[in-house]
Amino acid sequence: MATTEALISGFDRGITGEPDAMVATYAPGAVVWHNYDRKEVDALENMASVGMLTQIVRDMSMEHLRVEEFPGGFVYQFALHGTVISNGNAFEMHNVIIASVADGLITRIDEYVDPSVGAQLA
Repeated sequence: MATTEALISGFDRGITGEPDAMVATYAPGAVVWHNYDRKEVDALENMASVGMLTQIVRDMSMEHLRVEEFPGGFVYQFALHGTVISNGNAFEMHNVIIASVADGLITRIDEYVDPSVGAQLA
């Protein structure tokens, strides 16, 4: 059974270019909800948008700002740092996820995405 630390490590590695590491954290049928469109999508389908980041931003690193465990899951606040490939500008994205966990795997993520991300890519 994976620990919160192991699940966060897989999540981080998935965002920064190792999608299989993130996929390994998900339970079958896991879902992701986003604040920006208020839609729930299959976690594996969500990987397409996660993968796009590596095509837009290079030298990505994760900064752990806060992790709080609760019965059945955890809250993870982080900042993703990197460089925008198209213009060389610094990139920073702050997010919070609330992860529901069962049997050591993530069953649901509620993700609150930084709304300023799009402006950084212009």
